[in-house]
Formats: sequence, C-alpha cells, structure tokens
Amino acid sequence: MVFGISRIDPISELECQLASYVETEYAICTSMGRTALLVLLKSIGISTGDEVIVPAYICEVVPNAVLKAGATPIFVDINSENYRISISQLTSLISKNTKAIIISHTFGYPEDINSIKSILDKIDKKIYLIEDAAHALGALYKGKKVGGFGDAAIISFTKNMANFGGGAITTNDLKIEANARKIINGSRSLATKYALFFGMLSFFDRYRVNSIVNNSLMKLLEHLPKVIGTAAESYSEELKIPEQKQMSWVQAYIALIQLKEIDYSNERRDRNRRILDGMLAENSKILALNYDYNNIKCASTWYVIRLKSSVDMTKILDNCRKHKMYFSAFWDTIPIQQRKYNNLKNIYALSNAVNATKSTIVFKMGVKLSRRSIQSICDIIREVVIE
Repeated sequence: MVFGISRIDPISELECQLASYVETEYAICTSMGRTALLVLLKSIGISTGDEVIVPAYICEVVPNAVLKAGATPIFVDINSENYRISISQLTSLISKNTKAIIISHTFGYPEDINSIKSILDKIDKKIYLIEDAAHALGALYKGKKVGGFGDAAIISFTKNMANFGGGAITTNDLKIEANARKIINGSRSLATKYALFFGMLSFFDRYRVNSIVNNSLMKLLEHLPKVIGTAAESYSEELKIPEQKQMSWVQAYIALIQLKEIDYSNERRDRNRRILDGMLAENSKILALNYDYNNIKCASTWYVIRLKSSVDMTKILDNCRKHKMYFSAFWDTIPIQQRKYNNLKNIYALSNAVNATKSTIVFKMGVKLSRRSIQSICDIIREVVIE
C-alpha cells in the first residue's frame, strides 16, 4: 500500500472509487479528458453523417472530438446571464441527424440538466445526453453530483485537481462501458514519459503563459524524441487529441490521492468565490452570474468576471501578468469555429457566445487563498480589469 492505495492496480481502484463518488455503475479511465470524450463518442456509435449539438462557448477540443469521430458539430448559443445553453435555440437545432447533445458544466457551474432532459423526453428518437463535467468534479445539481445525469459523462483530473493529465468516462450503460474499454485497450498506454509531457503542457496552459512561450516549448519538445517518443507529434496535431488513450499508473496514483480531498477543495474554492463576489458586488462594471444557488453547488474551478461591455483582452491580460496574476480570456472560441468550421452549415446565431469571448475574464481559483490574498486579488481586479 502507498498512501492507502493498492500498488497492484491503481487504475482499477481509481475507476472503482470514482464510480462510487459520482454514483454511477461504471468509470473508465483514460489518458486525458479530451481522449475520454473521443472514446465516448465512438462508444455510442457516433460516425459520418451524425450531428452532435455542442455549446458555442466551450473549449475547442470538444468540437474537435466530434470532428475526429467523423460527425458534424452543431453549435448552440448560450444565455448571457449564466452561460448555460439556450434552451429555445437547442430545440430548434435538433434534427433527424442529431445523435447526441453535449452539455458543459462550464467553470464548475452545473448546467440546467432538467430543462434539457425534458426536451429529450419529448423526442421519439434516441439522442444521447453527454455531460462535459471536466470543470465540475464534485459539483452538485439538485443535491446530486454531476456526471451521472446523462447517458455518460467525461471527467478531467487536471481542472480542479493538479495532475499530469488523466480523464475518465462515467456511465450507467453497460454497452457504453464495454465499447469504451475495447477502444482504450486497443490503444497504446500513456506511459510515464507521456504523462510528464502532458503535465508540462498542462502547467503552461494552467498559468496561461503566452502563445510565444508555448510555441517555443512545443518546438523544443518535438526535438526530444528519445524522451517523449511521439507524444509531441500526437498532441500538436490540428485537433489536439493524442492517440494514447490508456491512463498511466502515475496519473492514477495522483488522482486517487486527490479524489479523497476533492470535496474539501471544492468547498474552499467556493468559499473563496463567495468572498470575492461580496467584495466586487458593488462594482457597476461587473455583472454577477445569475444562478439559483439553492439548487446547485459549484466546484468553482475558475473565478468568472463578467464585464458589462467588451474590453481589450490583450491589454488587460498583459497588465494582469505584470501584477503576477494570470487571468485568461479562456475561450476565444468563436473566431476559431469560424475559421475551422466555416464550410459547415452549422454556424448559427451565436451572439451571446461571441459577446462572452469579448467580455469574460477568468482565473484559476486557489484552494488555500487567505483573506489577505483574496483582498489583493480583488484590488488587482479593480485596478487592472475594471478601472
């Protein structure tokens, strides 16, 4: 035993503990959250000719996974007040080719799951509901943990945990579980050297180092084949989804240790969110996210600053870095989508998502922030972001 964890098969133990935590029958571990999504899409039979509805304000790896599975991503706009899916637009986008809907618990805030499920209940055909719970491990919707409401969900072990990659699929469907294992077991393992490679990328992404540094890092890593094998080549492909699908034991050990602390960590982050909300409540340039906190409990993986008007993101982010604060615009997804998917039929009216990319700033919420640190963060926000 190491830290109370079996030395024989930490991956199987993690799958068992994760399924118990999320309250699903099965959990299947993967090398990364994005590979979990690709495996899941293939496990439910997504292929050429299928359409998958995806929130417009989301990390580009989600529609990338849809593309890599052979299907077409159909973008649905968000609500401006809380970044949840626009229910009215979702209804209009469902077609005879719709095979699945991906919902995202963005920034650790649970989606309005019941409203979406009520739409699906009225449809005569089977449409899979997939939860992107990458940001939200441990978050609650109406007293139940996210990750167990849909047909399946994907989890990341790098968002509200600190790990060298790692992801998982959670589901109650035996067929999905069996198909996923078949796909994963047929791929190469993400060995320790690959886990360290993705961990380095995660570090640079987590602290939002500028793209010049990231590009230089990639060029350096690509010249170290004896150290990282084909990991850099796999990761730097256009769709950014590595071929290695199996989790490494290093990732499993780290995730097991941190899974024991996830509720404590989430509670601390959410406490910090509430304090910051209170400190910034009187500022006229910030709009509060509109949630019914009586029905949800947030993972608060990121602190979200929603500004009333568009800002010069480059200037603000550069000024924040001068204060040693690594804010991010997070997803500048709409320009990416227009470039990558401009030949597809699914560039819909996405005005709220477009506005969100121009007026939303986030930063990674720390677990052990003192009130003095929170006050300092608040002062920087007032000075750099708002004034």
